[in-house]
Amino acid sequence: MPPAAQEDHIFEEVWQDREIKFDQPPATLKLRKGEFQIDSINSVEDTKGNNGERGILIVTNLRLIWTSAKSARTNLSIGFNCISSVNVRQVTSKLRGNSQALFAMTRFNSTRFEFIFTSLVKNSPRLFTTVLAVY
Repeated sequence: MPPAAQEDHIFEEVWQDREIKFDQPPATLKLRKGEFQIDSINSVEDTKGNNGERGILIVTNLRLIWTSAKSARTNLSIGFNCISSVNVRQVTSKLRGNSQALFAMTRFNSTRFEFIFTSLVKNSPRLFTTVLAVY
């Protein structure tokens, strides 16, 4: 293999912190070299995109990954460089009723997205504290 081809083979492009991806094959969500898991939070609802669906939120040093508990094909990967702001507000969830939720305002390829995550564990601030501390 020529030296340039070897370099291309060794180094793969880092997209995880710069892109938002929806409904990817589970292999795409695997952590890459240099990426590490900071926290894994069970019973989190993607209130805006998949209201009524319980899932797991993984916080890494590069991104947020939400995966549905029902189907691994229903998922999100949100790179931290796409996030414009994060805050906590009141929402209405099918699974939880009125509760606090984490709002992430994002931008990717000139398109704005708003993601809302609600913890389904009563009185658990872990969702908010972990994401706010990392972001």
